[in-house]
Amino acid sequence: MLSMRLVEQPAPAGSRDVDQLVSWLLDTLEFVRRSGDDWTGEGVHSPIHRILCEYMLKQPGQGWDAQTLGDELGLSPTAIQYQLGKLNECGLTAAVNRDGWRVHHLRNGSLSNAVEMMANEARLVLEQRLRMLEGWMKESDLRMNIPSEKKDEGQFQIQIRGRAPLLEGQDELDAFLLDLGLLGDRVRRPADGSPPLGRLMFEHLLNAHTPLSLDEALDQWGTTRPRLTRTLDRFRAAGLVERIPRIDRLPVTLWSALHSQHDRRGSDWLMKKGGLSRIDEKVAKKIIKALDGGTFNVESCEKIFVSVEPKEQMVLLNLLGGKLPIGWRLCGAKSGQVCEKVLAKADRTFRRIKRVAETLEKAIQVD
Repeated sequence: MLSMRLVEQPAPAGSRDVDQLVSWLLDTLEFVRRSGDDWTGEGVHSPIHRILCEYMLKQPGQGWDAQTLGDELGLSPTAIQYQLGKLNECGLTAAVNRDGWRVHHLRNGSLSNAVEMMANEARLVLEQRLRMLEGWMKESDLRMNIPSEKKDEGQFQIQIRGRAPLLEGQDELDAFLLDLGLLGDRVRRPADGSPPLGRLMFEHLLNAHTPLSLDEALDQWGTTRPRLTRTLDRFRAAGLVERIPRIDRLPVTLWSALHSQHDRRGSDWLMKKGGLSRIDEKVAKKIIKALDGGTFNVESCEKIFVSVEPKEQMVLLNLLGGKLPIGWRLCGAKSGQVCEKVLAKADRTFRRIKRVAETLEKAIQVD
């Protein structure tokens, strides 16, 4: 059954070094998971790196069993079998039985063919898994009222795994979240048997009409901010969720910042250093008049700023020392729109893998 991870990496532009290209490929498929850059000694590569470089890529039409590779690399057949199993699961290699041994080889006799087959199969599995959103996600045009931020492009990271039979006590949504890696590597299930935090938050986003902020999440689930942020960022990395400024809360945030600075520093400071001089003079005078008269509230703030662009309001808020809350929401009003965005990011990563595979084959032929 297909099981792989995709982690988007910057394309190795111009590089024709075989070791660098293979390392990029392994990093993109997250075969070698590491926490820092100094993960190997000088010139020492992981076993899976050596299997590809020294055997499968140099002789793509041949096959090897775990015993032979273990003798060559100085590792036990069990350790080699584990590495070969990861290559088989992602779809780069396959295995056939020969004289009682499992012989492993690149699919269809070349890296470019193997990558093409892997990409097609993985995309199909991902598309089929994402179709499940149609039955769970509530359509809402109101959800997309706030424009998306074009710069909110984090590193794409997703797990793609075919559906397996459900475990006891598991439903389709649990399997979906696990197959796409949305619950993390270590799923923390509460002692009382209630659903994990990731599921609760994802269910909320499926039915929400407005973005979810950290403050709202804290009130609802009562855990720590870092844990909530990690959960939401996993959804965002997979392309299902996007992060946006809570422009709908601008009036409240501006009112609080203006009121606070007026009480501390007065009207003159607001007009000169507080940023009111950057907006229309009539609007600024209305604000000062309301503040001095004690009639400045959230409703009047919203009415006064109705003619000011949201970007200008955010600049003013920044000058006042305020901070606009960030919200998370599903990246589409309908399930089809969410699926398209996730698949587009996966396709972009697969295109890079195909280009690197072709470059690798040319570099090996030259050597």
